[in-house]
Amino acid sequence: MDEEQFLEKGDFVRIDGINAVIVGTDEDENIPEDHIAVFFGSEITKRESEGGTGNGAPQVWIVPIDLCEDGLDPEYLEE
Repeated sequence: MDEEQFLEKGDFVRIDGINAVIVGTDEDENIPEDHIAVFFGSEITKRESEGGTGNGAPQVWIVPIDLCEDGLDPEYLEE
């Protein structure tokens, strides 16, 4: 990833080939300098409205910025 590129919350990145969304930066509390917090997504589960249990708390990972690659453009789907 270009070190001069500024990463912001909401940006898509790839880490070791896996898509992630930035949810925190080193400007946020508890995130060390040169690190970001990313969300890889939740497991697919049955919706509560369909009798399922939904998802638990989201897991957010704090990783060094150097592990990030440029993100891919998202593919927009409709329900």
